[in-house]
Amino acid sequence: MQDYSQAFAHITALTGQDANTAFVNFRCIHDVDKGVPAHSYDGTLPQLWQSLLDYQSRGYGVFININELDGNGRELANVQRIRTHVVDFDNLSALQNFERAATWYPAPSFAVQTSPNKFHAYWISTPYRDNDRYTLIQRKLRQLFDGDKSVIDPTRVLRLAGTLHLKKPSAPHTVRCWSLPGFGYVTPPEALEAALAGVNVLDSVGVRQDLGTANLAAPSLDWIRFALKLLDPNDLDYPEWLSTTAAVKQAGWSLVTHEQELFDLWSEWCARYGKNDHATNLKAWNSIRQTEVGWPSLQRRVPSLIAYQTLATPPSQPQSAPGTPQQPPAAPPMPAPPELDCSGEMLTHMEQQTWFKGCVFVGRFGQILTPAGRLMNATQFNGHYGGKKFIIDGTGKVTNEAWQAATRSTLWTVPKVDHIRFLPSRGHMEIITDALDRQGVNTYKPIKVEARPGDPSPFLNHLAAMLPVEADRRILLDFIAHNARYPGHKIPWSPLVQSAEGVGKGVLKRVIKHVMGGPYVHFPNAKEMVESGSKFNAWMRAKLFILVDEIKVDERRDMIEVLKPMISEEEIEIQGKFVDQDKEDNYSNWAFFSNFKDAIPVNRNGRRFAIFYSAIQSVDDLLARGMDQRYFDALYPWLDNGGKEIVAHYLLNYPIERGAIPMRAPETSSSVAAIRYSRGPVEQMILDAVDDQLPGFRGGWVSATAVANRLKATGARAVSPKTIGAILEALQFHEIGRSTRAYFQEDAGNRSQLFNVDRAANVADFGRWQGYE
Repeated sequence: MQDYSQAFAHITALTGQDANTAFVNFRCIHDVDKGVPAHSYDGTLPQLWQSLLDYQSRGYGVFININELDGNGRELANVQRIRTHVVDFDNLSALQNFERAATWYPAPSFAVQTSPNKFHAYWISTPYRDNDRYTLIQRKLRQLFDGDKSVIDPTRVLRLAGTLHLKKPSAPHTVRCWSLPGFGYVTPPEALEAALAGVNVLDSVGVRQDLGTANLAAPSLDWIRFALKLLDPNDLDYPEWLSTTAAVKQAGWSLVTHEQELFDLWSEWCARYGKNDHATNLKAWNSIRQTEVGWPSLQRRVPSLIAYQTLATPPSQPQSAPGTPQQPPAAPPMPAPPELDCSGEMLTHMEQQTWFKGCVFVGRFGQILTPAGRLMNATQFNGHYGGKKFIIDGTGKVTNEAWQAATRSTLWTVPKVDHIRFLPSRGHMEIITDALDRQGVNTYKPIKVEARPGDPSPFLNHLAAMLPVEADRRILLDFIAHNARYPGHKIPWSPLVQSAEGVGKGVLKRVIKHVMGGPYVHFPNAKEMVESGSKFNAWMRAKLFILVDEIKVDERRDMIEVLKPMISEEEIEIQGKFVDQDKEDNYSNWAFFSNFKDAIPVNRNGRRFAIFYSAIQSVDDLLARGMDQRYFDALYPWLDNGGKEIVAHYLLNYPIERGAIPMRAPETSSSVAAIRYSRGPVEQMILDAVDDQLPGFRGGWVSATAVANRLKATGARAVSPKTIGAILEALQFHEIGRSTRAYFQEDAGNRSQLFNVDRAANVADFGRWQGYE
């Protein structure tokens, strides 16, 4: 966004006056379409700020005259006084040159950053009037610090801080200013002249050369064509485009018989510009008759040229016929430039953009994400993308390490982000900025599900045999179909399908894996998950579906608390071995399968598990339904030979709208029985103790300490106080509070947490009911 305070600071520092009253010349120039007329305004910042914002909204950049004009024009004769010298750092070594200038003496007053790694450094000067003197100082400054050659004119306009650089409208950059060591000091021109006395500008005092100057010519037209292939006109502003045009015309003038040939070559390059205008092109081309620039300028602008010209091998020369006197060796001609199709041994920075297309460096892992969805370290990346030489800096330096080229080149690197995202609702490899201004790359890539029309009745009949209650089948089919049609839509509950062993629950698992896509489905080891508490859960990263087979929690009721956020939350902590945990997207849905009715404990208030007990609980039940060996020998081959595709077509066309799924686990015909079977050993022990009227369990009371003591006495596994509380609440006991004192019959040193079936019970009555008092 624009920043008025930055514009105010820039004008105050430049003029030495209050920006509320300082009279300056503003110029609005369209950042993309150079055919649009520019607009000039004289006035103060407060007077013109809203107008400047209006121009910005239409794609214009905002500039100011750096020196004071008389208000009657913008020619040299209108320069009222010189007030600043400036260097524009805009080439590949801009940052290094800017840092060098910032520590030079006399020190510059302030800096303006116009876009990433492009800067202006200002030396506020004692006011004077001498345009030629100004130009000579400017030439020496630009020579010393390798600045933009065009910034020598005292009528120059430069970007205003606090406004937007809109050359790339999709990625606007706010122009910013800040002070440098010379801020607050005024530098006399004599001080600059003395510091620059040793700078020789004989070569480049801006002497213009006639077209066809030999030392500015290119080796061949092919080399000019090659240079233009490496240069995208969409990345150039108008002055850069005009300078390139002049360099091309000078470099190729002596290489053609007819000017039209060179014009056509250049026009082909111009046509790549998004808003190319033939009339503007023709006007610019015809205006160039002398230039300062030529082939050396193109070499500086396109560093890959230097590498190719340095490293290319000249073609072999023909041998003299026998008996022919030996001729003096002729200078071999420059070889033709290579094609830009990544087929050569050496890749330019533009070819590298194709070679590494779709790769993104992920800072959190220190690895590169490839289009195939794999994170690769340097060794893996070099192995996969190596086999080429890569040009990596403005001097033509070459490396054979793909990792170095992709991450540390000064010409171009792959995009770099902080972390990965997994958002099925967003585009593949889309870069997304979070609330902390950190960028993440979306790794989700839609799969192509193989599906074809057909008769899904073998699948539906099998499901009907397992779950004869139609309402149960409808719930389960809704769940599976919703996942198939709307992958990544988080459903905060999970089905548990239970049956006898060998019933064919695998049919459901194969279908789910097929419609969700194998890479997006994971089968965690249920036993290890329960025993470890799922501490290391990196296997959940970038998954759409988790299928857990043979689940049985037993007394590990705390494991349910671990599973709950995994099932219902869209963002969870992900941790791998030797890697710190971090929040990541969690759009996976879950399904559990078991042979045990008490596999996962549920209670009447539970909302995360829908329980489906199959009608088939024994071999006899299977055989009674005709589900013998012949049945399965027919079912699985049908499934694996086109059946999955038929079921996929059925599910992908299943009549269910996005979001038309309950947000809590629905009641099934098995819900009541599931609550009864969910009573684990601890719950059963508590109910038995209550029935036997043991101390600590009398009069509607249960003491958490008495429960822990009872578990220890029976040799059962210890359970945390939190889990004991959760179990008692599930058994409809309400937490009342702590006992009024410690009882030696339970724990002489600590008061017990008490629960009662009556919410209104008084803890003062506990000891009397238990016979402790």
